[in-house]
Amino acid sequence: MKYDFTTIMDRHGKDAIAIDGVGLPGKPGLPDEGFDVIPMWIADMNFPTVPSVQEAIIKRVNHPAFGYFAPSEEYYQSIIDWQNKRNGVTGLLPEHIGYENGVLGGLLSALTAYAAPGDAVLVHSPTYIGFTHCLNNNGFHIVHSPLV
Repeated sequence: MKYDFTTIMDRHGKDAIAIDGVGLPGKPGLPDEGFDVIPMWIADMNFPTVPSVQEAIIKRVNHPAFGYFAPSEEYYQSIIDWQNKRNGVTGLLPEHIGYENGVLGGLLSALTAYAAPGDAVLVHSPTYIGFTHCLNNNGFHIVHSPLV
């Protein structure tokens, strides 16, 4: 599937924190006159979501039940097929795949597979405060690598 990653959509007035949040309390200040906002402080995309993702979300929303779910066999099989096609991985089974419903849980799961509380973890700064809270709350020692 080809996708246009060059067209930037206008996000003004769409409740996008990266655009509409600038200048609000606790958010970055407004730029000086003559300068545009470059929202590099939040992990957000400025191009439209790929249509297949929108279609899948709409299909799911049409079912009236919401809540927590367990990953389906289709979920695992999609990962297995993708890993085989893209990386030549064979023998991958559903029990080899971990499921996380968020970035911070995934970060902590990956980290605890390779490190232990008290270990030093290199973190670029500035960074998302959720990362630093997650590391501090689980006993890791943060070593900052300043980007600015």
